[in-house]
Amino acid sequence: MVITQGNSAKDSKYLKRIKDAIEHDETHPRNNGVKMQAHHIISGEGMRLSGMGKKIQKFGYDINLLPNLSFIPCTLQGACYLGVQPHRGNHDAKIDQDNYVDDREPVSYHEMVAIAIQSLDLPMSKDCPGDKLSKQQKIIEELDRLSKKILNLIQMKPAEAPLTKIALSFGKNGSGCSGTDSVVTHRKDQPCPVDRHHLHDPDKPDKSQGKGQKTERITYVLSEKFRLRVGR
Repeated sequence: MVITQGNSAKDSKYLKRIKDAIEHDETHPRNNGVKMQAHHIISGEGMRLSGMGKKIQKFGYDINLLPNLSFIPCTLQGACYLGVQPHRGNHDAKIDQDNYVDDREPVSYHEMVAIAIQSLDLPMSKDCPGDKLSKQQKIIEELDRLSKKILNLIQMKPAEAPLTKIALSFGKNGSGCSGTDSVVTHRKDQPCPVDRHHLHDPDKPDKSQGKGQKTERITYVLSEKFRLRVGR
């Protein structure tokens, strides 16, 4: 059996894949007013820095498939409310859920990904036991596990997987959005003016964000702690 070539770089179809996966999920934050961008957990730049990307893709691994993608809030208000660091593919340009550049995380993120890939015991050499198909299965399983591990770091240990320079402000004891929509003007010593409760109240629309912040109309109800998930 011939192994289909994978991809260690971004393709043009990854966003549609993950949008299709949540299209009918009425409970997903992105379908309830939270602006979110799709994130490659194992990044193309991390693959490149590892020096192993081209070899890995020969075994059929593709960074653009659902096990390596996750929707992450891309506005400071959404991140503040969900309690997870933001993904800002546009830096401080207009926030767009569909038109942005992934891989603009700090270089430390991609270096972390590269080191994590290099540390895996992937059976890619001719000396490793097993046929190519069994090796392919193990390689894909190992990298899918790594994606889950890194996604957990993004949420639970943002210092180890920062997506922006303000990553640490959005955990349980962080300041949140600090009353701004801009990474540039964010102040970690300035608390969120609405106590991180950005749920839109149509009767009191001004109470969902601080003075000067945009009205985002978030309708996602937090019944329990929000968790990032692969493929969602």
